[in-house]
Amino acid sequence: MTGPVLFVDEESSISSEHRSGSAGTGSPERTQSSPCKELQATSPENVSVVIQPSSKHDLENQESGCRGGAHHHSAHLPGKACCSKCANCPSIWTWRTCGLPLGGFFLAFLNSAASSIVYGFFLGYMGLDSYVLMSIAALMKLPQVFLLPFGMLTDCLPIFGYNRKPYFVASWIICGSALLVMSLRPLPAPYYCQNPDGSYDTMRPPCNPSIHADKNWYVFPLFILVAGVQLGCVAGEGLLLEYSQLEPIQCRGKMKAEFTIVTMAGSLVSSAVVGVFLNKKEYLGTFDWGLSFRGFTALCLVLATCLIPISLFCVQEPKKLKRPSCIGHVKSSWNLVKSKGFSTVLLFAFVAQFFNSISTTAGPLVRSQWAGVRVLQQQLFVMGSMLVMMAATWFYKVYLLQTCWRKAIFIATVLVTVSDSIPTFLTIFDVVRNQYFFLGEDILSAVPTTALALIYSLMVIELAEPGQEGLCFGLIGTVQHASLPISTALSNQVFGLFKPSLSKLENYVTDTPAFRTTVALSFALAYGASLLGMCALPLVPRQKADVERRKKEWSPSSIMAILVLEIPTLCLPYGVAVLLLSSQPSTACLRWIGGPGCEHLA
Repeated sequence: MTGPVLFVDEESSISSEHRSGSAGTGSPERTQSSPCKELQATSPENVSVVIQPSSKHDLENQESGCRGGAHHHSAHLPGKACCSKCANCPSIWTWRTCGLPLGGFFLAFLNSAASSIVYGFFLGYMGLDSYVLMSIAALMKLPQVFLLPFGMLTDCLPIFGYNRKPYFVASWIICGSALLVMSLRPLPAPYYCQNPDGSYDTMRPPCNPSIHADKNWYVFPLFILVAGVQLGCVAGEGLLLEYSQLEPIQCRGKMKAEFTIVTMAGSLVSSAVVGVFLNKKEYLGTFDWGLSFRGFTALCLVLATCLIPISLFCVQEPKKLKRPSCIGHVKSSWNLVKSKGFSTVLLFAFVAQFFNSISTTAGPLVRSQWAGVRVLQQQLFVMGSMLVMMAATWFYKVYLLQTCWRKAIFIATVLVTVSDSIPTFLTIFDVVRNQYFFLGEDILSAVPTTALALIYSLMVIELAEPGQEGLCFGLIGTVQHASLPISTALSNQVFGLFKPSLSKLENYVTDTPAFRTTVALSFALAYGASLLGMCALPLVPRQKADVERRKKEWSPSSIMAILVLEIPTLCLPYGVAVLLLSSQPSTACLRWIGGPGCEHLA
């Protein structure tokens, strides 16, 4: 999740003015603004974060004041003169604008919470098989595919003249509705029988096998919750892309990096709350006390409710006087997709994410049974990873913004694979079975993972066209995440063929040498698939200058656009169908979706 930093309306046309000025059109007004940009370029680390004023008149005063001040003092002011000397350049931390960073913080909080509760609630409390757990986790991430329609909504369907703010407010209403449903529904008894100390006795027959039929009451609201989070992300991301394009090329991406730190802090706090208050033994934790699932969702409901008035009164956006044409927007969007420079990045996003998402169904049970990972320790290491990611983001924005993207993606992918494989294989073969050692790879892989995410965002910033920021972000996000359902479905199908079954808890309890080898082979296959995705690296531009060269030199291609859009369009329905079948009790046993077979039901 990212957030906004500057507001630009259609009438002011700041984006086009900056682009025209940098091209040297010879306009006197634009020529005067160039010293300001030169000063910014001189000291990129001092570029200030600013917000759009409340009216067009204020905006014009800000522009003229910035130009005049820069022109008058250009001989002796430091690089931050243009932004710091303008009285009309407010901060995002004012009462009229603080709703955006606060919203970004708490959207990240909810997003992290939704993914964190899967381990303890669905694997522990509901006792689901690991391949069913993976299917549910993938279904919960399915709203990320909606980034494209959400982006188009925020770009061309304003509400009461506002493109982003109404959808930002609506996202909190959607999240609150989903949380309300989960907080009101009584919890059934857990799947496994409990020992006197509250832990589960996994060797006895389950005490409440019927709980599996109730899981849809939690999967669907969590799906709606994540959808609301994604809508809020798109509304903020569309604004951020507009603002980032106004940065001097020498430091473009700093705004993105800085707000990423804010959202990481939201995830950090979420991990702390989950780790402490959802660490009861019935959720694979270690405490005898804590919040129930209903109590935790009620807490999140209070936060979501508070953010509704904050988003209404503390988020500022200039009102659009003209409603954009949706038909014209679709046509220009098609022209964007036809651009080879853009379509090649789309293709890489799909291919790389597909191979990177291939994962063995043994993962959840290796973590819970052999490594003995508990909720508190898991969330503590997640918090440590977040801190490392914040430091890595700061380091990247200061020292590595000009690094070759291909080289950075390759190095990051290899480092993630190596750092994950070492503790995994040592745990599988019982060399070291310690949850702290096993979780250490989460912190080690945080640095390359951060680099990958930031590079994707920087590519989007360079590829986005004025007026299509939401669409550009949504299209890349949709194509990238459309690969997750099909990769998860394929993972369930492929690793469901391994014998003994990788999804059965009893195989990890018996822990035979032959089964350890089977588990190790499944992880080796998953790691190999992740590295195989790097074969698509030539599709990625090397850096910002290469993006501009591709835009100018590469001719549009309708065939390439159709290919890029058809692949995820065909794969997505199949992947979703397999995931839905594997998440339902009556069909989860089917062999072709990764189940053990339904002969025992005959």
